[in-house]
Amino acid sequence: MKANDTERVTRETRSDSFQQDALLAASPEMRYNESVERFRRTEYPNMDRGVYLDHGGATIYAKSLVTDFSDEMVTNLWGNPHSENLPAKLSGDMVDRIRVRALEFLGADPRHYDLVFAANATAAIKIVAESFRDLADRTVSKTFWYGYHSEVHSSILGIRELSVGSYHCFDNDSRVEQWLADPRGAVVNNADSNKLGLFAYPGQSNLSGRRLPRSWTGSVRRNSQLRNTYTLFDAAALAMTTSLSPLFSDLNTAPDFTCLSFYKIFGFPDLGALIVRRSSGHVLNLRKYFGGGTIAQVFPLNGDSHSSRKVPGLGDAESTWDIHDGLEDGTLPFHSILALGVAIKTHSRLYGSMEFISRHCSYLSRYLYSGLASLKYPNGSPLVEIYVDDPVVFGDPSRQGATIAFNVKNKEGYYVPWTSIESMANDAGVYIRAGGVCCPGGVLRALKYEGWEWSRMFSSGHSCGRNEIAVINGKPTGVVRASLGPMTTKADVHALLQFLHNTFTVSEDSLDSNNPSGCRYADDICGRSHCLEARQPTQPLICQPEEVSLGGGEGPG
Repeated sequence: MKANDTERVTRETRSDSFQQDALLAASPEMRYNESVERFRRTEYPNMDRGVYLDHGGATIYAKSLVTDFSDEMVTNLWGNPHSENLPAKLSGDMVDRIRVRALEFLGADPRHYDLVFAANATAAIKIVAESFRDLADRTVSKTFWYGYHSEVHSSILGIRELSVGSYHCFDNDSRVEQWLADPRGAVVNNADSNKLGLFAYPGQSNLSGRRLPRSWTGSVRRNSQLRNTYTLFDAAALAMTTSLSPLFSDLNTAPDFTCLSFYKIFGFPDLGALIVRRSSGHVLNLRKYFGGGTIAQVFPLNGDSHSSRKVPGLGDAESTWDIHDGLEDGTLPFHSILALGVAIKTHSRLYGSMEFISRHCSYLSRYLYSGLASLKYPNGSPLVEIYVDDPVVFGDPSRQGATIAFNVKNKEGYYVPWTSIESMANDAGVYIRAGGVCCPGGVLRALKYEGWEWSRMFSSGHSCGRNEIAVINGKPTGVVRASLGPMTTKADVHALLQFLHNTFTVSEDSLDSNNPSGCRYADDICGRSHCLEARQPTQPLICQPEEVSLGGGEGPG
């Protein structure tokens, strides 16, 4: 790369930064947190190993979190909370204390909400799904109605398999609004006001970072025609960079059930949670499976005599058990819960409130979007295609999170395989994510796939996590995703922009489609050894990776 090219992109980015700073001075929703620059090196020394921009998968833990947790582990004697000895009691009291502290951190009043610890957000989702399946099994229809937004995480999508075909996918926001306005008039599969129902959607798209209306949960509760329909809100992506207090502050509009992953907020521990609105907790009472710690008594021989630790139904006498007592199977991960308490304390010390994190990440997402949008080839064609409905959402935390999904094109307008972008970024020490990112509906929406194209994608051999084919008949099968976190700096954003500029706009000759291999991308750009011919020779070729890239493994949690 020529020195003047490096100076040019650096100068342009700095100019953009000055413009951004001027913009932020007039925008209370965006403000760069300068203090991150001061403690980044000491609190996150492992981030010196590269540029980490996959906070949507898991954010990075602070060094002091680990050292303080280690001190807690070696200072005290922690026992299994199912026992009654003193070390066990110490653990039990600690779990109770941190359960309340976690609810308070999330802005959920412990008097009105309970927190069920789970392995991750997916495990929390499964608790709700199994509870609804088992409750529905006692009804005449033997099933429940399940409605979900198309941009849900695949873990939310999986609930439909338990509804025995009684489900409906809302393919866009307008369809949801129409249903909420007139549930009987909207065409939804097997919906019935007298039937048990569950409506689920994400607070933030796992693919694009688009934030969906939080008001829908309240609209469901207010609608008399939906009196038997409950709401499941996926907050895993949303909670990473914004406060959930507005979500829980009003009991009349709050979700019945909310799932999230703490490692997306703190980096450590690897723990998730289900937040249950107490007045809705009785719906989870009839789950059939029970594990150690969730039953009051059980007869081990033939028969089904057992009594679970259930909360009282509406109007019943007060119970000695809480909601979580009947849902946390087996011994709790009490060491991880101990770490969660340390994580909350460390996070608050470093960043203050979630509002500061929201402003910081909104600033950086706007900065990144502006930088990506400005990248162009000498012929004027754009380097990247960004998947967003309206660019003004960047910097508006009510509509957009700190995540940007895009694809890279060559100077002729053909897509560069996302597998190659991820591979080259890895080699350059820039760590992003690429693929379908566990959000098939997001891919469908962003890339404007039709049903027949979707079927062709998988009949061609493409699958999530294995045998991934990045481009089929000129159309990408996934995206490149950059997601920012509380400890992300301007330098991190600049590094991604510099990588793309250096790799493509400066080395544009390497992107010529006229090469001996016949692939649309030269070997050093495609990074793969062979391509499959498309069905129509006049269209671009299908680039097929030899090794597994990325896809499918991330939880929403």
